Amino acid sequence: MSGPVWEYFAQPERLFVSSLRVTPFEEADLVDDSADGARMRSRLVSADLDRLIREVVLDKANGLLGKTVIHPSHVPAVHALHVATHEEYTDAMTILADNVGGVRPSHYANKMNELRPHRTWAEGVLRRARAFGVLREGHTFVDVLAATGAL
Repeated sequence: MSGPVWEYFAQPERLFVSSLRVTPFEEADLVDDSADGARMRSRLVSADLDRLIREVVLDKANGLLGKTVIHPSHVPAVHALHVATHEEYTDAMTILADNVGGVRPSHYANKMNELRPHRTWAEGVLRRARAFGVLREGHTFVDVLAATGAL
């Protein structure tokens, strides 16, 4: 599989607008009453890391985990996006706690978890949690990026 490596080299002018939403960064600012999230988003876009973030999110949605990076500055963003969310971890633990079939509601009340069909997914979440950790409830990849101090 190959990726659009050319996108990550500096270009004199961006042809397309960023697809990196403002919302997660604004929400981070509301939590600690600062503008650090907005500044971080601006730095990500300036460094063209918004495209890498989009690519990692799409990879995860398609079941692909892990990413080969072409520059050390890409590592914090990739790692931050692989940290298991509290919701993923809680759902995975619920699924793996019961060997009987059936369904259970998510603790977050936004989905039903089918115990047997979702078991492989849950095991994958726990492997990822062991490797990258688990976010505290209410935290996002933005908090992980901020904690790295890399941006």
